Amino acid sequence: MDIKLIKNKNLVALVICFCITIITANIDMKDFYMNYINADFYKSYELEQVLYEIATQSVYTVVGDNASEKMLDYKAEGRNMISNYTTANVFVINNDSKEVYYNNISDIDKYLKTVTKSYHNVYEINFKDKTMYLLNDNNDKVRVSTNHFGNLAQTKKEDVTTYIAIPFIINIEEMKEINHNEPLYVKYKEFIKNTDAANFFVGCKIIASTIIITYYLSMFILGLSKKDILNKILKNILLISLAFIISLLQSKIYGWSILYYFINTGLLYLIYYFGFKILEENRKNNIHPKDYAHNLIVKLTSLKMNNKKIYTIIKYVWIFIPLTIIQVIIMSTYDYNYGLFEFSVYTAPLLSIALCVISIFIIKDKVNKIETIRNGIYKIKNGNIEHKIEIKKDLLFDDIVKDINEIGETVNIAVEERLKSERMKNELITNVSHDLKTPLTAIINYISLMKKEDIQPKHINDYVQVLDKRSQRLKILIEDLFEASKIGSNNIELNLEENDINQLLTQTLVEMEDYINKSKLDFIVNTPDKEVYILADGKKTFRVFENIISNILKYSLEKTRVYIDLVERDGKVHISFKNISKYQLNFDPDEITERFTRGDLSRNTEGSGLGLAIAKGLIEAQGGELKVDIIGDLFIVNIDFNI
Repeated sequence: MDIKLIKNKNLVALVICFCITIITANIDMKDFYMNYINADFYKSYELEQVLYEIATQSVYTVVGDNASEKMLDYKAEGRNMISNYTTANVFVINNDSKEVYYNNISDIDKYLKTVTKSYHNVYEINFKDKTMYLLNDNNDKVRVSTNHFGNLAQTKKEDVTTYIAIPFIINIEEMKEINHNEPLYVKYKEFIKNTDAANFFVGCKIIASTIIITYYLSMFILGLSKKDILNKILKNILLISLAFIISLLQSKIYGWSILYYFINTGLLYLIYYFGFKILEENRKNNIHPKDYAHNLIVKLTSLKMNNKKIYTIIKYVWIFIPLTIIQVIIMSTYDYNYGLFEFSVYTAPLLSIALCVISIFIIKDKVNKIETIRNGIYKIKNGNIEHKIEIKKDLLFDDIVKDINEIGETVNIAVEERLKSERMKNELITNVSHDLKTPLTAIINYISLMKKEDIQPKHINDYVQVLDKRSQRLKILIEDLFEASKIGSNNIELNLEENDINQLLTQTLVEMEDYINKSKLDFIVNTPDKEVYILADGKKTFRVFENIISNILKYSLEKTRVYIDLVERDGKVHISFKNISKYQLNFDPDEITERFTRGDLSRNTEGSGLGLAIAKGLIEAQGGELKVDIIGDLFIVNIDFNI
């Protein structure tokens, strides 16, 4: 046995408990299984069932008043049953009326000559003489009786002789290919099944016993003291005794189930863990026996802290223990103490009612507390993160409520920290933007003066042009940054009034016409031939359209179409911008409206990554909605305003 496995005491204990369960299982059925070890089919209970069925029914095939409807039914039923036994050869004679019935050979002399030579066993049953014989090859008779059914000839009184020939096993097995429902073959299959079960029964117990013996031999080889080995043997003897008791109770009360092996293993392991482990620890810690109860309570409290689920199950399952005890008493005392049995029978319903009432109150209390917790979670989920859940003290829910309340506090702190961080970031951006404006304005002014001078040599003018272009670019970036910071801090000023959104869109396109004409893009604009008024800030909305169209001019694939549509529907104005991107759109549509996010990841085009972020912030500040969709290389910006 692996040394590491031996060192893992809990795993070894679990294996030993399972082996003990296997050894003690089905003890009350051991006689049944032992009867099938090396059993002979021709001496089996299943064959005796066949003989009993044929013998008892054969009488009806040849006796009785043929005019009686009831007797005719009996005859038909009996003859039909015997004819189903196509493997067994049956011949029935009414010794008074000489009426015969058979399922194969019609002549008695030919029948006896054939079956005594070709069949394994041939039985002669005479109901008048109440005799049963086993015939040999020479038709010599040996008187016999069945083990389980006694003398089959005693079951009827009529003067009827029945011959039953049972074939060899090989002939019975052939019915598998011919008719697997043939009665004799079915009984043979039952015999084989029981034989296999018996071998498995004994084999499992031998294997389990071998594992336990090997376990002790391994301890001896590893050098454990005789005292320790003896101590473990005594523990296992106690576990085996308990397993025998559980096995007997299980079989008498509930019958047998595959679940028994797992349940019994678990029970034995719990006894081992909570019994032997605690006793062993008490001895190591020199705890006096009178303090064992206190130490057990400490252990259970520790269990509550380490595994609340197991503790909760133990805490609430106790109410069913009295009912289980009453049930065991009812099932086990009927034959021994009728007074105790009668008392238990009358007590069980009252106890059941009492337990049901207790359970109802417990369940009602738990449901009310669960509902309180659920309502508290709902309030926290909907933004009231300062809400505190309060319930009466309950070991099952105290930790849950505490954790939920702490989550609310943690979320509140996290939100405050995030808002503070966001506010500081916006203030930093605003201050930096503002501080950059003054020197940049001076730079732009001096560049403007330099452009008016006749600077020598001439190529210096090219440098001045580059400075002018870059300074103007920097000015736009700082303005965008300043605008984005104001939007992020909700410090944006709006002048909301009735504006013709159709005119604003057209005006934007007209003012950007030069750029559009240079872009080699085909703009297709669909707008209604009427005024469409919304409540909006005209300048801010113009800025939105300008940013979106600028992005289209920067990022669209050359010689493609750009679609701009403005429609009214469902009480809203819907504006969409569609263009084919010259770059692969391998990003989340929601990310592109975040600050400093660009569609051109290689940053080959001019852009701050703030255009769509500013546009979305301005639209949402006016009560509208801006959303980006991507379909392949098609980039779509959708804007909705309430009319």
